[in-house]
Amino acid sequence: MDFKFPIPHTRGSSHGGSRVTRKAFRLQEFHSQIMMKAYPMWETLEKEARVELFKQVGMLSTTHSCHEGLTKYFTKQPKLLNSKDVSQMYPLMTFPENEMAHLDEDAGILYASKCVMAFQKIFLSNGGVIKDNCKVRSIIPGDTVTVHTDDGDFQAKGLVLACGPWSSEILSNIGVFLPLKARTVDVCYWKEKPGYDHSKLPAFVSLLENCIIYGVPPSEYNGLMKITLHDSVPCESADTRDITDDELVARHLDKLKKYVASTFPHLIPEPAIRERCMYTITPDTVSIIDSHPTYKNIVFGAGFSGQGFKFAPVAGSMLADLVQNKTPDLLVDEMRASRFVTKSKL
Repeated sequence: MDFKFPIPHTRGSSHGGSRVTRKAFRLQEFHSQIMMKAYPMWETLEKEARVELFKQVGMLSTTHSCHEGLTKYFTKQPKLLNSKDVSQMYPLMTFPENEMAHLDEDAGILYASKCVMAFQKIFLSNGGVIKDNCKVRSIIPGDTVTVHTDDGDFQAKGLVLACGPWSSEILSNIGVFLPLKARTVDVCYWKEKPGYDHSKLPAFVSLLENCIIYGVPPSEYNGLMKITLHDSVPCESADTRDITDDELVARHLDKLKKYVASTFPHLIPEPAIRERCMYTITPDTVSIIDSHPTYKNIVFGAGFSGQGFKFAPVAGSMLADLVQNKTPDLLVDEMRASRFVTKSKL
């Protein structure tokens, strides 16, 4: 059930053509363990839906100030590259002399919107029913959960809530209060200069001193490379995402223009397309997957902090186990809401 909009829509966090995906992860070790499980699950979805969802292009992780920390990205130790190595491998990219990099050859691109449609296709083929543009008015917990909507009441023995940037709005109504913040990101696409083809480049993430910039080779729009800041801009709520600090947005765009001009000299350093996306951020940028503190047949996933799409099949499996009162294999305490929530109104 999509409680806000008709499907498909671009108001949440799961639309768009691409997401960088990798087995190696720079945060806690359990993220890498999740990704080791997620890769074969994405492959299974590809086979069942009979559509290409993943393209292996590799991912270059670069930095000029803390290259020793790059090893945290990887489950196995790759070769450390210097700027000369990178320039020889990828002549369309230019890095300062003190730049260091690692190449994760297993990484690639998930075609996000196609992935969402594939999940929906398999769900429908297994007897599921999708209700979109269906405003949720209230949720009544109990042994049988009742969801009041504009299209009538729905009842079930269990309920899974994955409400993205609207999570606080929905969860607070059933006594769960999480420190989530809705934020926006302007995703930018940069046009190739005539005569240049960037389609053979890897995905990349650059760890700069005051920001993180990432990108993927042209895959969504012909001749346009996606390059954007991982940094997000605060907004009051998901419903007011188009009202943001214009000065901060302009500063972010200026950083991107300078980066593109210096690192990708064969791209026009002015975005050809800008699209807005939503992040839902937790204080530690680790997602939350848990059960209601009182009603264990209500479970929720929230706060994926701009990096959760790649986890989707594993997160879904965890939520499915929880709502059936099973213990998910990889659900660690660091992902539980209890690290933030000490009490409930219910």
